[in-house]
Amino acid sequence: EPPKPLPGQLSSRSHSLHRRMRVSMAATSLPLLLVLITVALGSKTESYSGGPYHPSECCYSYVTRPIRKQWISGYYETSSQCSKPGIVFITKNGRQFCANPSDDWVQDYIKGAEEI
Repeated sequence: EPPKPLPGQLSSRSHSLHRRMRVSMAATSLPLLLVLITVALGSKTESYSGGPYHPSECCYSYVTRPIRKQWISGYYETSSQCSKPGIVFITKNGRQFCANPSDDWVQDYIKGAEEI
């Protein structure tokens, strides 16, 4: 029969069980941590990066007045996953503006750009 542990000490049987529980908790904690990190990084679905097109860019509001045509160097549509449709106009100095695709001036600019 194994010796009895002193008060506050673990028996060899409970020490072994404790070690297995620690290993088991570590084994389940790592995948859980990876899932949480992945979800946290992936939850940034609607953002503005100011850089080249990324499908995660979305418009939350639109410019209220037309942008001068001579300032525009390009445009792109936002992702269909966005809550609001949008056309992002890029100016020659690199600024980006969201516009409502149903506005007449936006449609005119797009048609004019496609004809070039």
